Order: sequence, then structure tokens, then C-alpha cells
Amino acid sequence: MKLSSKRATRWAAPASLLSCAAFVALTAGASQAQTRKDGPAERTPARQQAGGSAAAQTQTQPALTPRERRAQAYAKLLEGQRYFESVRRGALTEDALHRSQSAFQQAADLEPTLAEAHTALAEIYLLLDDLARSEQEGLTASRINPDNYGAHRILSRVYTVKSKLAEGSPDRAYADKAAAELREVIRVHPNDAEGWALLAEFNVAAGREKEAVEDLRRWATLPASIEGRFYQLVTGGRDLTPDAANARLGEVLLRAGNAAEAVAAIRRAVSIEPDNARYLQLFGEALEANGSADQSVIEELRRIAAQQPQNTNAVQMLARAQARSGRTDDAVGTLRTAIAAVKPGDDKDRLALQLQLAQVYEDASRFDDAVAVYEDFLKSRNIKDAPLANDRDRRFAVAVLTSIANLRQRQGKTDDAPAPFERMRRLLPDTDPTADIQKIDFLRSNGKRGEALEAVRAARQRFPEDVGLLRLEAQTLAELGRVDEALGLVRPRLSGGAADYNEYLFIASLLISAGRGAEAVEAARKAVALAPADEPERTTNALLMLSSAQERAGDTKGSEDTLRQVLSKDPNNTTALTNLGYFLTERSERLDEALGMIERAVRAEPSNPSFLDSLGWVNFKLGKLKEAERYLSDAARRNPASATIQEHLGDLFKKLGQEEKAQASWRRALSLTAESADTARIKAKLNGGTNK
Repeated sequence: MKLSSKRATRWAAPASLLSCAAFVALTAGASQAQTRKDGPAERTPARQQAGGSAAAQTQTQPALTPRERRAQAYAKLLEGQRYFESVRRGALTEDALHRSQSAFQQAADLEPTLAEAHTALAEIYLLLDDLARSEQEGLTASRINPDNYGAHRILSRVYTVKSKLAEGSPDRAYADKAAAELREVIRVHPNDAEGWALLAEFNVAAGREKEAVEDLRRWATLPASIEGRFYQLVTGGRDLTPDAANARLGEVLLRAGNAAEAVAAIRRAVSIEPDNARYLQLFGEALEANGSADQSVIEELRRIAAQQPQNTNAVQMLARAQARSGRTDDAVGTLRTAIAAVKPGDDKDRLALQLQLAQVYEDASRFDDAVAVYEDFLKSRNIKDAPLANDRDRRFAVAVLTSIANLRQRQGKTDDAPAPFERMRRLLPDTDPTADIQKIDFLRSNGKRGEALEAVRAARQRFPEDVGLLRLEAQTLAELGRVDEALGLVRPRLSGGAADYNEYLFIASLLISAGRGAEAVEAARKAVALAPADEPERTTNALLMLSSAQERAGDTKGSEDTLRQVLSKDPNNTTALTNLGYFLTERSERLDEALGMIERAVRAEPSNPSFLDSLGWVNFKLGKLKEAERYLSDAARRNPASATIQEHLGDLFKKLGQEEKAQASWRRALSLTAESADTARIKAKLNGGTNK
């Protein structure tokens, strides 16, 4: 019977189960055994039962000399290897597996100090998912011969599987055992790519980024390994190749904040595999984190794009690098040339290139040009003012028109911004409230909350059953300082059951915005209690809301403890990292720790305006004004309707002695906020008061 393909190909067999010395000894012993006409080689049955013991057979045969036993042991070792060799051909059958297991067991019984036999058994038990016996045989082999490469590698794999590294949060005890065996592997065989690569993964998981970087640097110098299946299974598909090593090195360097070296490492990966979309994406992230792209990078990307004109990723990366270097016209030319070359029918590639063209114009504050690109989108679909017949065109039109409204808002043409929503309403059915919702959100984000309230109430008359509109009205009321009215809309929806989870989260957010922290804490705790035990993400969301409520209530220790509770389960939760870092920054406490946490979040989400604002603000508190301006300006560019970001910018400009810019930013912040405490603070700054 043939084994399942999953089991048969799970791990490749060791390159060789026999050392050169063992093979020499084997051939010598076998030759001498064959000279005896009545020797054991002739009397031993050709096939024995699986698990049979050579020692038991000697009860009916003359006793063997130590030399004869050793010769037979090596013969059985060779026999087992012949059967096991079929695994490399992908044709390992159950019968061959049992024959090889039996032969290896007989070899170990005949010569208990034969380390290679125990190593081979460890390999078979690992293949059969019998981790306990695999570990036992591996330990036996390594005790017999501490320099047995195969034994240490099998043990490293056993402990890697037991550590559950593939699941992302490895068991500490087994992770330490795996790392110890991996260090033995590379001690015996310094050029073992799997050893360095897996050791790096354990160091990454343990937060030892410096050690991981050194492991990855060593791996990156090695040739590709032909036995990478186990590493692929553990890491979700990564290869044991130099390009994969450099890409992984770049990822870890980027996480560690070393963007310049990350660019260099990922650049090497791209040069080896220029059509790898993941490498190009990583390259873009590294370039964005580094803040610039030098001419050599641009030339290399230009070469890749020229060699692969249909490689949309390469073209986009080149245009992004050109734009980041201030060469907007070059970026526009690159994208327009690529758009013109897109083959008919490749709508996805064309759309991706056009969206990036609009982004290049937007980043350069060429808003009219960006709007023109979006208008071309509508023309390409023949979308005018008539109602649209299908959902696909409707979703497309909503996305395009919302983008146009946001561009007009960024341009400062707030009077022109609502026009796209009126166009949207004409394109959608009377039963679709999307245009109303988009317009209401726009009015709220621009501080026009009175108009927003009128609009949402009018919309609710047409769509009285729409829960989203009800919550939108409650949010608008809370922003106007009428939180009790807002709660009056929401509390009747409480049913006393598990469905109240979402309602309590929403109530907590309303109370936080109203500055009623103690009540917000109570609501958030109810949400935590209602979070399903089998949905940890919902518990996390409730705890994040609770921490914000505790902070608003003045319970700074409780807030920090709650966030650290989240991080203990999910160390890379970007929201928890940013919130804790921001709370510490606001209190001017442990600023270096706050900086580290916020930097980790920004590395994970480099375009998140809230995270960028937090990073700019902590740099401001640390006196690093140049860095603060970079991040706060980027945050304001990405979210021009944030009162917090505008206030932070005003504080920065005041510190830099740029009074007019400070006043403009504070006025913008004042127009965007409705909370009384925030309003009073910003007014004090406008009237000559001090920063917070």
C-alpha cells in the first residue's frame, strides 16, 4: 500500500545516513564475513518481521563474534538505506518503510553503539509523526557521537515541531531546545542553511533581533539548499535560497528600524528574483521607511522595468522611487508610458497604474491633475449622471467620487467637496443610503456637525431601519456635546444578551468622546464580559476600548495594565503598541520606551496617519524637532481632518518659531473639534497661552 503523498513527501531524508568511515568499515567487515562458508550472512533470513530483534535470533544460531555482529549491523544499515532511498523519489511505500525500519532496528540491536542506525530510526519516526520515539533515538545517537550531524538535525526538527513555531507563538521550553540543537547543527556543519535559517526564526520569535540579523546574514552567504521542504512547512512557504535569505534579512532589519540596510538586503533579493512580487513589495516598504531612494536604486528599477515591461510591480516601484526623490514628472512619465502599453483586457493592471498616477499627483499637491485621473475612471466605464444598473459599477462610482471629494477637501475647496456626493446620489437607487452616509461623514470630519446632524436626521426619515444611520446620528450628537441624547438613541437597543457586545463598545466610545471616563469604563467592562471566549479578537477589541476609557477616567495604571495584557497575548498588536506609547508620551513618562513601541507600530503600518502622528508627537517630546516635523506633516497629509494632528502641528510650529503656521494649524484644529476641554485648550494657545 502506498503512503499518502502528504506523509511521503513531508521531509526529505538525510543526504547520507552513512559516514565515509562507516562505509569503509562496512565493506571491510562484509568481505570478511562472506569468506566464511557457514557464516552468519548465509544463515540470516533475507526478510525478518518488522521490529524483530537480531539478539533473539541468536538463540537458535551459534553466537557471533563482535566483529561479525558489527559486519551484520552495517549490512542491515545498508539494507535499510536502500529501502528508505525511495523517499527521495517520492515513491515511499508503507511496505518499504516497514522494511527499512526493521533493518535499521536490527542494525541497532546488533551494534547498539552504531549512531547511524539510531539516527536513521529517528528520521523514520519523525516521518511517522512519532515525535517521542524520534526524540529518544536522536538523543541516543547524539550521546554515542556528539558530532553526529544527522542526530542533531533530527532533534532540532522534533523540537521545532513541538515548539509550534509555525503557529507564531512558540513554546519557550521547546524553542530553547530547538535552538540548542540548531547551534549543534551549525557547529558540526557551519554551512547548513536550514540551521541558520531556523535559528534566525527562533530569535525573531523571542525578540532577539540582533541575533536574528546575524543568523540571517550568515544564511544569505550560503548557496541554495536542495532540502528545504521542512523549512517551507515551518515558515509557510519560504525557500532556503539566497534571495529568500536576503528578503527575510530585509524584513527583520526593517522591523528593527534599520531601513537603510534593509533596502540593501531586499535590493539583493530583487536582483536575484526581479519578478518576485513579494520582494518588490518589500522593497517599496523599505524605501518608504528609509524616506528616500538614491539614483542607483532608481537605475536598477529602471533596468528591471525595461527588461520586464509587463511587470506592473516593477513599474510601480520605479515610479514610487522617482516620486519619493522629488522627480514627479519622471514618475508621471513612467506611469503614463506603462498605462499606454497595457494590453487590451488587462483592466486590473491598468487600474493599478492609474491609481498610482493619481497618488503621485496627490502627493505632489497637484490636485486638479489627480481629479482628472479619477474623472477618466468614470469615463472609461461610461459613467455619467444616469442611474447605474449593476452593483459593480455602483461600488466603483462610490469609490471614485469619494476620492474626488477627499481631494477637494485636501485642496481646501470645501465648498466644492460635497458636489461628488450629489452626483453619487443620482447614480444610486433611492433605496441606497451610501451617498447620504458619505456626505454626513464629510461634514463631520470638517467640523460642520450642525449640518451633519440635519443631514443624518433627514436620511433616517428615509431609512428608519438603518442601524448605521442611527449610530451616525448618535456620534454626531456626542460630538456636539449632546451625549445624553446620543445614549438615548442607543440604549433602547440593549437586549440583555450576547448581542449587546457591539452596543456596549459603541456606548463606551460615545462616553469617551464626551469625557465621561468612569461611565465609559463600566460600558467597556460589560463588552469585555460579553466577548465570546472562542473569538480572542473580540476580547482584544474590548480591552483596547477599556484601556482608552481608563485613560480618560484618569486611571493611568489601569490603562497601562490593560494594554500590557493585550500585548502579553499579542506582542505585535499595533493598536496596543501605539496607544500605550501615546499615553506614555502624553504623560511625558518613559519616552524612550514609548518611542520604541510606536516605531514598531509604524514599521508594521507605515501609512497609518494616527501612528505617524504618535511617532511625530513622541519625537516632539524628545526634542527631535526635525523628525517630529517629518512624521506630523506626513500624518496631516494623509488625514487633513484630524484635530489632534493639526494641534500637534501647531505646537511644533510654535516651538520652531513659525508663529503664523502655528496659528493656522491651531485654527484648523479648533474647527475640527467639539469637545469642550479640547476647545478651551486650543483657544488658550491661539490667545497666547502655552502648549500642553
